[in-house]
Amino acid sequence: MGKQRYLLALAVIMTFSFVTACSQSTSSGEKGAENSPTSAAQKGASAEAIQKGTYKFETPVTITTVKATDATMKFKNGETMENNVHTKWAHDQLGVDLKVLWQVPGEQFNTKLRLMLTANESLPDVLTTQDMTLLDELIQSGKYRDITADFEKYASPKMKQIYNSNPLNWSQVTYGGKKMAIPNFATAGNDNPVMWIRQDWLDKLGMKAPKTFEELEAVMQAFLEKKPGGSDNVIPLGASLGSGGSSPNPFTSWLGETSWVFGALGTVPYQWLVKDGKLVHGSTLPAMKDGLAKLRDWYNKGYLSKEAGLHDENKLAELIAQGRVGIVVAPSWMSGWPNTDMQKNVAGSIMKPYPLPTLNGKIEARDTTYLRGGLLVKKDFEHVDALFLYLNRIFGAVNPEEGSEFVNGWAKDYDYTIKADGTYSVTEADIPGGKVSPAKYLLIEPKDPFIGMKLRADVSRGKAPVTPSEKKIAVSGQDGLKAAEIVDDGWKAGIYIPQAYTGANTPAMQSKGGILVKLEGDTFINIIYGKKPVTEFDNFVKEWKSLGGDDMTKEVNDWYSKMKK
Repeated sequence: MGKQRYLLALAVIMTFSFVTACSQSTSSGEKGAENSPTSAAQKGASAEAIQKGTYKFETPVTITTVKATDATMKFKNGETMENNVHTKWAHDQLGVDLKVLWQVPGEQFNTKLRLMLTANESLPDVLTTQDMTLLDELIQSGKYRDITADFEKYASPKMKQIYNSNPLNWSQVTYGGKKMAIPNFATAGNDNPVMWIRQDWLDKLGMKAPKTFEELEAVMQAFLEKKPGGSDNVIPLGASLGSGGSSPNPFTSWLGETSWVFGALGTVPYQWLVKDGKLVHGSTLPAMKDGLAKLRDWYNKGYLSKEAGLHDENKLAELIAQGRVGIVVAPSWMSGWPNTDMQKNVAGSIMKPYPLPTLNGKIEARDTTYLRGGLLVKKDFEHVDALFLYLNRIFGAVNPEEGSEFVNGWAKDYDYTIKADGTYSVTEADIPGGKVSPAKYLLIEPKDPFIGMKLRADVSRGKAPVTPSEKKIAVSGQDGLKAAEIVDDGWKAGIYIPQAYTGANTPAMQSKGGILVKLEGDTFINIIYGKKPVTEFDNFVKEWKSLGGDDMTKEVNDWYSKMKK
């Protein structure tokens, strides 16, 4: 009996040792040994290490994704989307393998994903989309997960501070109180309108930058008549009324917008506004008629190009680069492009930034949204911990501390270099083999939406640069910094009016949005061109409402009522 008890005890000990060894070798994201005390302790330690970004998976974890490509996505050193400096960093530093299942040009991306959904094909572990309709469809498919608990458990303090700093940050991706994606951000105010004027033309004519609509019209008339550029092809005011392609967006494009013309009269087109405690669509308010009449008058006087309705942003950029445009309302970053192309092509040319002109002491314009969809996580993806480890590390690039891994950029000799004298440079000519942006290879580009414009404005006002971000900003172009200061001043003065509806696309938006946007674009352009009378605006409003506008208005106000509670 003694021997039997000894063998039984030995068997129990060996079994326990085997189970313990197995649980200790299980990586934190894997299934198995869930109830083991040792495993639970490891998981707790791993969650903390993941938040700090110090963890590394011994057995590499694969995260699959898909990519929409564009002309700015470039590679060097024989690299590809699947194998490049960033994927190597993720593998070496984190034990994470980023696998791109497929990549297609941006215009084909949505169609390919919808076909996969229809065919019930296997979808990637994560994907980022800025298209809210597609994001809705993917979430409604039930194939992507609520990341509320994951974010709370694994996100770093820095990620939490950024994402929880403003209740709007989660608004586009929250469904029924559930966080269904990691929000994707642009820089807040990045495309906010600033008036840029050919300063060399003003100086030649002895004129000052206009502060009012009346002064603006005087400057445009002088540009048209006196041709300070020495050409008959002068365009006093550059406008891209043909922007948007199949979804016409005449007044709120990212270069050459005219939302401010309507803003001075009391509305902002193409966005939802708060009026008398309710949401109304800016394109349907009576002030739109006055704004259309004003643009029609400017068109007839020759202040706008006769082909403005065919000009998208890229075409307008070409005209600016040719030196033909006198005034354009454009983002603060215009100092970098297309201004630099203009200066190369036209000797002595220079555009300077100024505040928007007022009408009867009033001016308003759109506050461009910084919410750009989000990163979705597949419901059955087992390594959310690995995803957050990756995210926590790359978010270290946001306003980085001195000495941190991304303080100079994403990768040396890719988007920056250190020259022989030890100085830092992002100049194309200084970077061996040319400059490329590894940010394009990331699953999502990390941003704090509100910090960029503020830092630039502060430096423009004379703040001594202290942080690495401020030091980089201080050596950038002064015109761009001044433009950022104008945007920041505009925020403080309440000039820039935000989009009041920031929720997901409503059912009516999904089914009728395209029709209504096309109706707006066609009607408004025809009024400006004189093909339809200004009174046609009243018929447009009636048709807009009957075609689905009333349904959209009800849906956004239902959302607004809930948000106010």
